[in-house]
Amino acid sequence: MSQENVDMARAFIAAYNRRDFDAAVESFDPEIDWVLPARQRSDSCRGPEEVKRFWAGIDETFEDFRLEPQEFVDAGDRVATRLRHCGRGKGSGAAIDEELYHQVATFRAGAIVRLEYFAEWGEALEAAGVRE
Repeated sequence: MSQENVDMARAFIAAYNRRDFDAAVESFDPEIDWVLPARQRSDSCRGPEEVKRFWAGIDETFEDFRLEPQEFVDAGDRVATRLRHCGRGKGSGAAIDEELYHQVATFRAGAIVRLEYFAEWGEALEAAGVRE
């Protein structure tokens, strides 16, 4: 089952990058917890519709924003994904190409029930139950 989880995590990111938000949330549990790091905790939300609103807000700020997975780590019912964030600010034109957050997806019964983001890759691995 864990390879299927990695495939779901990969498919979610690919759909997000295509801006096919409906496809991106297909594997989400209806009560998914979307948990951002403490410095951005106010943007955390619950449920696919709230997540899609969050993504729409990103698109108001950035052009061509995309997530570039650097690595997927299979941890059974969790998948840690090392992410690179790329895009350009709409107003400023400033480019972004860096690892801002890394995600840990938690799976239950074939659905993503929690997506949590961490500023440091080591923190993400620890949250997934993996030692560096």
